[in-house]
Parts: sequence; structure tokens; C-alpha cells
Amino acid sequence: MQRPLPREWLLSGDRKLRKFDANLIKEALGYLRPDNFRIAIISRDFPGKWNKKEKWYGTEYTSEPIPVDLMEEVKKATDSPAGERIPDLHLPHKNQFIPTQLEVEKKEVKEPAIAPRIIRNDQYVRTWYKKDDTFWVPKANLVVSCKTPIVYASAANSVKARLFTDLVRDALEEYSYDAELAGLQYSVSLDSRGLFIEVSGYNDKLPVLLEQVLMTMRDLSIAQGRFNIIKERLSRAYRNWGLQPPWQQIGEYTSLLTTEHSHSVEELEAELPSITAEAVGVFRQELLAQMHMEVYVHGNLYKEDALKLTDMIEKTLKPRVLPREQWPIRRSLVFPPGSNYVWRRTLKDTANVNHCIEYVLYVGEKSDRMIRAKTLLLDQITHEPCFNQLRTKEQLGYIVFSGVRASATTYGFRFIIQSEKTAPYLETRIELFLEGLVKTIEGMNDTDFENNKRSLIVKRLEKPKHLDQETDKHWNQIHSEYYDFESGTPPLLPMYVYSPMLTLGSATRRFHHQAAHQGRHGGVLQPLHSPVVASASQVGASFCGPGQERRFHAADLGTGGNPGPR
Repeated sequence: MQRPLPREWLLSGDRKLRKFDANLIKEALGYLRPDNFRIAIISRDFPGKWNKKEKWYGTEYTSEPIPVDLMEEVKKATDSPAGERIPDLHLPHKNQFIPTQLEVEKKEVKEPAIAPRIIRNDQYVRTWYKKDDTFWVPKANLVVSCKTPIVYASAANSVKARLFTDLVRDALEEYSYDAELAGLQYSVSLDSRGLFIEVSGYNDKLPVLLEQVLMTMRDLSIAQGRFNIIKERLSRAYRNWGLQPPWQQIGEYTSLLTTEHSHSVEELEAELPSITAEAVGVFRQELLAQMHMEVYVHGNLYKEDALKLTDMIEKTLKPRVLPREQWPIRRSLVFPPGSNYVWRRTLKDTANVNHCIEYVLYVGEKSDRMIRAKTLLLDQITHEPCFNQLRTKEQLGYIVFSGVRASATTYGFRFIIQSEKTAPYLETRIELFLEGLVKTIEGMNDTDFENNKRSLIVKRLEKPKHLDQETDKHWNQIHSEYYDFESGTPPLLPMYVYSPMLTLGSATRRFHHQAAHQGRHGGVLQPLHSPVVASASQVGASFCGPGQERRFHAADLGTGGNPGPR
């Protein structure tokens, strides 16, 4: 903005390299001479004296000629033959990840394919594939979920798996920098069923990066020094997790209480000190020895390319067959009608004065499209009134949120409020708002109701804007094992939202039933000094079912969601 630019340069400015000019590159390199540089030294302590002062801020500094002996050393280094130069002084090495094939074979299609298709399905691997028929870019995404029951079999195993993925990423640092410069990215982490691998970017060199990632996982050598550093980082992450704002913690606790196969951060932190580098090395062998792999290849690749990538994964890792009955299953707790479950937790951060509540209404099975449509419509109707009433008018806190809460197998509706007011008080305000919301829906005319339905359809039918968004959309269906690829596409979504069953009267009745009869559960985070905080022996869950009450600690629940740093 400081100087005029041609109109066609307004978005790119000087950032874009518009043509290759070898002579200009040579001219620029010619300025890299031992008589044409300056050195800036910044230090907390300076042994000499300052001889100048900066005009505007009064910062003291000193400026002097480069010492003669240093200049002689520099000239000697630049004049020396290649064999005698200091090894650490060199131009960057050749980047093996720079793509050379950027062609895209674009074929006209009547309609882009809605879903990927399975091109391999056996006891070792299931591969999904979709050729990019929408964006026509020379890129691709490869996603791998390695299913294994041992990652979440115990808190110790979960920590070992986390350390393993952190060590793999640490070992790949020298490759990941070059890959990133060349437009490639990778990820090695944990998902709800085991190991998760993703490689994306320009498809030409994607196999090169994938091979390097797989070989590093298979042949990882754990140096004690690096292990100590990675372990300390993870320990710090576990310690700091409880110092996050309450609203960032509470949703993870709700997941912990309502889904299977997970462990709290406190459990993971307790296991970390006893885990050694040798233990992680042994666990790595067990982890990779037996598993089933789910692969999705999407982008500028052909079916044959996708099968070759799958073969590379299988032949590099060489896992044994994992029997189908041992595949991890994602499940969520189902709350019986009339349930009223409350779980309280004291904040770790004693200086935090905020309370937080997550108030969840259990709606039904996630697989029911009509339930999903009705809950999404409730979100559409509730979003603005919730913020206006609880945030703007009542000023309960800066964080006020309402929306759908989807777990592994169930659908719900939730409110989250972070406030200096106590959680029991926040609960009464949410319930009062719900009573008013019933009246709002009852008083809504058909025109407003139809407008909300149309707004929901427009949002849900919004097409992915780039390849990554479409990959994520497909992978969510594959990983969840619902395979409902058509749920957000025309004409299926309008069919459910405009269903005769989804009238204003049915929505009102559904909401009455949901608020009054369906399961309700919630989490409460409270400051340490709160007068209603349970003692340490009482921290757990208080589950009050119809006509009964039972108390048990969170460790007794089927857990999931893996709260805390990943």
C-alpha cells in the first residue's frame, strides 16, 4: 500500500515470482561476498560500552568495524577449494520433494461423484478411493487409520502411543521442513481407534514423503536425549491442560464420561514418570505388529496409484492380521428417559474465578436422519435467541454457546456457559431459557418456521470449497462407519427437513418431549474457592435416575474422547 501497483498485482504484490531470470539470480548471488555484509549481535549482557543511542526510543547500542582477524577467516573460508571448506557452510541441499509433474487430466463429468468407492477389501486393509472430479488441482490426500485395541487398553499404553507419535514427528523434522517448502504436509497422531497417518499436497512426490514417514515409524531409533526432551514436553502439556479456560476443558470431560475407551489427563499424567525409552521401543513393536488398516486416497491419482500406495503401506509396516472381533468399536452411553446426571469438577487453576457448565439434552441415535434433521433445526432456531438472552441481556459471561453435540453414536443438544456466577445458578438460567424457548416455538408462525428450514438447508448444502474439505467430509463418514455420504446432499437433506413429519407442531412436541422426558446430563467446573465444591473424596459423578440415586467415580464409567493434549 506504500507504492502504486498494477491492478493485476493487487492481491499478490511482490510476493509472486512472475518469470524465471537466470541472470538476475546470478547478479543477486554476486552480492554474497566477504566484503559486503554486516553482523548484528543481540545479547542480554554486553561486556563493553555503548557508544550510541537510538533517536526515538533511546536504545543504547554500539557500532564498530568487523575485527580484522575475523575478516581474514571469512575471506580464507570463501577462497578455499570445496574440499577444504567448513562442512557446515553450504548451500541448501537438493529438495527431493519438489514436484516435477503438475499435469491434471481433466475430464468433463455430468455430476461429481457423491461418495468414494472401495477398491480393495481384505483381512489386512480396506481402501477407499475417489478421483478428484471437482477441483482439478495437481494434489491428493491420503488418510490411514490403523485399527488396534492396544492403544487405549490402559492409560500407560495411551501415554506410550503418544510418546511414540511425538518421537516419530521429531525424527522427521529434517524431512518435514523440505516437504513443507515443496507443498507437502504429513501427520502422525492418534485417533479413536489407534494410529492415524495423513499425507497431503502435490501428488507427484506424495509417495516419497509417505515412504519416509512409514520407514521412520518402522525403524525408529529412540535416543535417550531426545526421549527426555519429548517426555518433558508431554509432561508440561499434561500439567498445563488443567490451566486452560474452563470452557475448553469441560467438553472433554463430558466426552470422557459418555463414550468408551479413554483416560483422563490425570490418569495419563500419573503414568508418564514411570515410562522409559526402552518401554516405548517395545511398545512400538507391539503396536505395529498386528492391526487392520483403513485407507482413503482422494485427489489427482488413479485407481492404480491408490492401490500402489496401499501396497506400500502394507509392505513397509508388514502387520499381522487383526481378527475382526478385535477391531475397536466406537460407542456412546445411552441415557434412559428421565435421567438427570450431574458431574462436578474442581478447577486446577486456583487463580481462575470462573465457573463453567455444559448442559446436554440427550436426543437420540446418531444414525436416525430425522433426529439429526430435527436437532439441527432446533440449533438453527435456538442459536440467536440463546446468545441474545443469556449473553447480551443477562450478561452471564463472555462465553455463551448452544448447539448440537454429536458423539460417536448419539446426538444431543448442549449449552456451554463460562461465568463468574456459580454453575447451579447458570443451570437455572438455562432451564428458564428452555421454558421460554418452548413458548417461542409455539408462537412462531409457519412463515418464520419455513424460513428457518430454508436457512438450514442452505447451510447444509454448501459445497466444499477445496479438496481438503471434501476429503474431511468423506473421511468423517468412513471413520464413523455410518457411510452416510448422501446425508448432506440434494435432494436428500431437503427431503428430511421438508418432511411432513417436521412441521411446526411436531417440532414443538419434539422439543417438549426432549426437554421434559429425554436424558439430561451435564458437567460443572467450579473455582477452588466456590462454596459448593465437593471435597476430593466426593469428586466424581452423581447420577440420579428415575427414583434412584447412585454415586461412583469417573474411573468407573465407560470413557472416551481422550481429553487433553494429543
